[in-house]
Amino acid sequence: MRKENKEKRFKVYKIFLWIALLSFLIYLYIELKNYTSFLNFLPKLLGLFVILLFILCFIISSIKNEGKNKFFIILGCIFLTFYSVFNSLLTLNIISLPTDEYIPNFYNLSINKVNEWKKEHSNINIIEVYEFRDDIKKYYVAGQDITPPTLAKDVKDLTLTISNGPDYNKEIVIPSFIGLKYNEVIKYIEENFLNNVTFKYTQTEDNIDTIIDQEGSGTQRRSDPIILTVATKEKAEISIPDFKNKSLLYAKSWLEKSGFKVETTYEFNDTIDKDFIINQNYKNEIKNPDEDIIILTVSKGKVTVVPDIANMKVDDINNWVIENGLKISYDEVYNDDIKMGDVVSSNLKKGDKVSSGDKIEITISKGNLKMIELSDINDFINWAKNNNIEYDIKYEYSDTVKKDNIISCSHKTGSTIKVDDTIIITVSKGKSVKVPNFINKSKNDIQNTCKTLNIDCSFKYGGTTEKTAKDIAINQSKKASTIISEGTNVLITLSSGIIEKINVPDFTGKSKNEITNTCKKIGVNCNFKYANGYSNTEKDIAVSQNTKGNVNKGSTITISLSNGPAKTYTIIIDANQLSSGNANATKNTLEAKLKNACPGVTFKFTYQKANSGIGYLAPNSEVKVGSNKLVQGKTYNVIINSN
Repeated sequence: MRKENKEKRFKVYKIFLWIALLSFLIYLYIELKNYTSFLNFLPKLLGLFVILLFILCFIISSIKNEGKNKFFIILGCIFLTFYSVFNSLLTLNIISLPTDEYIPNFYNLSINKVNEWKKEHSNINIIEVYEFRDDIKKYYVAGQDITPPTLAKDVKDLTLTISNGPDYNKEIVIPSFIGLKYNEVIKYIEENFLNNVTFKYTQTEDNIDTIIDQEGSGTQRRSDPIILTVATKEKAEISIPDFKNKSLLYAKSWLEKSGFKVETTYEFNDTIDKDFIINQNYKNEIKNPDEDIIILTVSKGKVTVVPDIANMKVDDINNWVIENGLKISYDEVYNDDIKMGDVVSSNLKKGDKVSSGDKIEITISKGNLKMIELSDINDFINWAKNNNIEYDIKYEYSDTVKKDNIISCSHKTGSTIKVDDTIIITVSKGKSVKVPNFINKSKNDIQNTCKTLNIDCSFKYGGTTEKTAKDIAINQSKKASTIISEGTNVLITLSSGIIEKINVPDFTGKSKNEITNTCKKIGVNCNFKYANGYSNTEKDIAVSQNTKGNVNKGSTITISLSNGPAKTYTIIIDANQLSSGNANATKNTLEAKLKNACPGVTFKFTYQKANSGIGYLAPNSEVKVGSNKLVQGKTYNVIINSN
């Protein structure tokens, strides 16, 4: 009986042992099925086989001892079974343990992946910094300031450097491509992101498919123009290769090099990159460049259907733009109907199709425009102009508000300004002052009055008068009783004093020098002029004057002087001085001669038609060939024969 009980207990031990072994083998199978990297899994695999060996040793030891130490055997089996089941459930993601999450390595991941992670980690502020990169695809992560292993819970800000693609304004050294094969140059262009290259083609028998001329080399920007001339053979039928997944630059230049005309059509494609070939009308067929046109279907990139932008938040729009490789520009306007930060309008509507690189223009509402707190009129004017607000400024006098300060406004601070509102600002002209009558007041009295009234008075002298003494007001720039603001300038004209009267004598018969001395002595100005004609009176003797008797000191007296007796000039006209056949030449010669030789004599030149003697003096001319006596003050007719 005892033996039977012992065997029964031994069977129970074996059940626990086999359950433990079976559960572990299942766990081992699950781990082997789910591993992804052998090298990473190898340490864990070695640990599992160590545990398996331990279980087998445990079973063998239990059988040999026939159930001795039963409590420890059953406890060990239960532990192994629990270990296997628990880890199997973890591996199958049926259960999970709380763990400390680390910042992942975002390098070379798309911004889409970053945004997915960001949604689950809203407590971390992700700062995106864009830079041009040749080695990282546009909108992929090129670097991060916090790298793993760093606990996510310890991070508040994470800065990611995002690739903005190649910098086409970057300066690089463009080599000479002369002598290089066409395929080598195409490869160089694509690898160095040159985006403004034009090919020309010249038929020749030598150096086929070789660059024979180049415009644009040395240090220049990637976007600067480069023109390359390729040597091509004569047009001939040729097999058209399949350009699928080749760049448009490569396909088009290859076809044009072979003499084909190329047409392009564009369509969206989810699998072929933008500006790469999707399809073509002929491929792997022999075609004639003079007869066939090759039509290339070019990818516009992955199609992106525009969502309902009007109902999206700006952050969501930014994420959508970045995720789809679009460009975006913002404008901001005040809007009475649309909440601040919401979309007012867009150049794209829901359902439109766009591709990478397309530009979207968004107008964002700044909400209701609120009236600012007024302090300075100039600040208000600048603010109104910047926000396209209509305004009207009125001025009025005020006893309480200083000049140029704001008295009132039609809109209260913080109130909403509608699009069609006009803001009316009332500005102080300062205290009003009635201008007194300053005429006949002394300068000192005027200064005291101006100080009392708080107006600015300035002075100037207006010359002498017949009755008003010096420093007495004779005029004012603002009329009496005019209303002005405090601080306004009033210009007062003061008398220079009472004018002095001078008795001007009769200067007739006096010499010019004598008259000049007398005028200087008595305090008048003398202005001399010569009388018309000549007389028996000696030259520079006064013959008349415009004023005599009492005049104001400093007045100007005009005095006429005699030209003296007329002179008589003896002038000889030589026939050789006359120009035969040319009346004009004779006139010019005589005019110059007579003018210089006979000052004060007037000559009147006329032409008289004649049949002969053209250019000579007419018989009836008062000036003749030979000796002529000519008197000052007289006029002589000089008549010349003319045809």
